[in-house]
Amino acid sequence: MHLWIFIAVLIMVVISTQLIRWLLRESFKYRWVFHSISRRRRSPNNVPEPINIYLMICDHYQPFWGHVSQEIAEHRVVTWCREYPRIAREHTDWRGKNPVHTFFYSEEDYNPQFLDSLSRLSKEGIADVELLVAHQHDTPANFKRKIDEFRDVLFYHHGLLRKNEGGQINYGFIHGYGALNNSRPDQRWCGVDNEIPILKESGCYADFTYPYASYVTRPSNVNSIYFASDISGKVGAHQQGYYAQRDVWSEDDLLLIQGPLALNWKSRRFLLFPSIENGSLSITSRFTEARADLWVKTAVSIPGQANHLFIKLFTHGAIDQTIRYLFPENGLSQLWNYLESRYNDGENYRLFYVSAWEMYNTIKELCAGNSVTLNNRKAA
Repeated sequence: MHLWIFIAVLIMVVISTQLIRWLLRESFKYRWVFHSISRRRRSPNNVPEPINIYLMICDHYQPFWGHVSQEIAEHRVVTWCREYPRIAREHTDWRGKNPVHTFFYSEEDYNPQFLDSLSRLSKEGIADVELLVAHQHDTPANFKRKIDEFRDVLFYHHGLLRKNEGGQINYGFIHGYGALNNSRPDQRWCGVDNEIPILKESGCYADFTYPYASYVTRPSNVNSIYFASDISGKVGAHQQGYYAQRDVWSEDDLLLIQGPLALNWKSRRFLLFPSIENGSLSITSRFTEARADLWVKTAVSIPGQANHLFIKLFTHGAIDQTIRYLFPENGLSQLWNYLESRYNDGENYRLFYVSAWEMYNTIKELCAGNSVTLNNRKAA
């Protein structure tokens, strides 16, 4: 009898321990929710109109994703270069400008022919190209070499990127697998603790990595535009920082421009639990009007500039299923159609399609206290 009691108690202890571990893990996974709520509460109720909405799509672009052949990778790029201009030219923002797609091209997938094709889209004003680097068990010296070489190839061989006033080549950056600053607990997909100074020294104007699907590298400081400083000997230094705002700007620290992250109660699992909205566009994260309204409601903005909203979405545009969703199934057209009809009347809302570089410059102008000028039109 005593043996059975002992076994029952032991089972209860094991179950309780596992439950506590699960609760702790889940609370860590969703710790960003509390920051999201506090950020929204600080937003003013009365926002001066019109509200300017800047929409940018980051494409984690890897033509050889899935270790496919040259022929398949080429087909993916050719499809983009054929289909994207066709539908993009059918849509315009408040200025009459077509959507612009920012390809964060993978350094591992370098192919001169592919980048020349994307460069032609860039010259047409409907695309731009920045850097995506995925690395593992790396060293600071090798990481810097990869960045510098790929940056120079894009600029000098393909006519991409641009130079700042000091003559340095500038680029936007996405870290593969979201593991910026070696922030994964298992330290996979990076290896370099101090990536911030390397990125800044090599000309990175802003990081666009987050939110990333994996919670383990995601900063708790969500729905924000902020600066992160390097902290010697500390991994994940980007997970804390200070907000970009009026008269607060840094050319030394790394600017992180985040996309929306929120609980979507209009899309529930098992009719009970809310889904997580992270700005993804894919065959499993299809556009809905409710999602777009939530992007606006999440209000990624600069403190004191609540009538300027920044919406950074992301996709993996070289995946075949994503290509099918965005083009034959009209995923992009549905997104643009709704935004242009709902958030582009000129009185209450003004919609701006921007590249990563244009979004960065808009943020910089606002922090400097200047009126924002896009294509000679002021969005004051």
